[in-house]
Amino acid sequence: MIVLHLGNGYLENVIASNGFGAVANNRNRIFDAFTSFDLQEIFQVVSDTCKSKYDIKPAGRYILQIVHDLLGYNNHRPFFLNFANCPFPKLPERILAKLSSGQLTQTAADNFNSLFMMGQSECAKIDTFFYDMKAQMSHIATNNANNTGGASVLSAIKKGQLLCIDLNSSANIMLLELIVNTLIIAMSRGYEFTLFLDDVGVANNEPFKNMICQKSSHNNVVCSKDLFALLSGKDDVFSSVTGEMDKTVLLSHRSHISCERWSKFIGEYDKIDVSQNRNAGFSQGSKWGYSSNYGKTMTDKREHKVKPDQINRLTPNEIFIYDHRTGSLIQANVV
Repeated sequence: MIVLHLGNGYLENVIASNGFGAVANNRNRIFDAFTSFDLQEIFQVVSDTCKSKYDIKPAGRYILQIVHDLLGYNNHRPFFLNFANCPFPKLPERILAKLSSGQLTQTAADNFNSLFMMGQSECAKIDTFFYDMKAQMSHIATNNANNTGGASVLSAIKKGQLLCIDLNSSANIMLLELIVNTLIIAMSRGYEFTLFLDDVGVANNEPFKNMICQKSSHNNVVCSKDLFALLSGKDDVFSSVTGEMDKTVLLSHRSHISCERWSKFIGEYDKIDVSQNRNAGFSQGSKWGYSSNYGKTMTDKREHKVKPDQINRLTPNEIFIYDHRTGSLIQANVV
């Protein structure tokens, strides 16, 4: 399971104190984006993250290959900070220095220089990408990955472990997209996992929204104080996200707009109102008599299964559970 949240210390404490999994935050910097990645996966994540902004072309793979292989010559593993701390524009100087010191053969140096020539056009973009990404993940990134390893989203999924990550802010779009692209790689490899989101907004992040809405071998759990507000009140995004849900658990909402939206989402039913009427009295004909008439009036109308005010009035230990597949609705108390 991969848990993403924004500074939820209570959630972190539940996970850590019960031994459910590892927690990456500013007090426990264990995260490394590239642990368990091969070179192709590293390039895929780098080129797909914030694609419209950096627009790293396929030739950029040659630059990453130089760094990847040079790290191997130094017996360093290809962790994120080893890439982020690399002076990409100065790679030819690094290659020359290693050749002069005897760490590289002339053939190896020529091969690296050839790779640099093929990927040079992407060098500045890759350098900017790693500079920006390093800033967004500095609060969770390990500085000791060469010795202790480091935990990545992909390594946690491969090992069947739980990794809880504090995103720190919804403004960290690059970090969020990098995680999404890592999950896409895991999905393409056929790994099963659960993504748990705690108050993480998706409305303005198209790759993230698509990740939540597409069907695959993974499960999504979305937890929010007010999901409709979290999605910026966008009906299309709300419909996309909720359309893939199996179950919805509703607690009290204070926003009347959100209550109305959830009431509308759960739907309506056909209600038949029956009213009875009776007419009675004395009549004068050939003789006085008493008569009475009974009648029924039936009115068809549509009503919400759950009215907005019912959601609003839920007590702290009351919930509605709506099963999307069967259409069943249960009101229950939480013990």
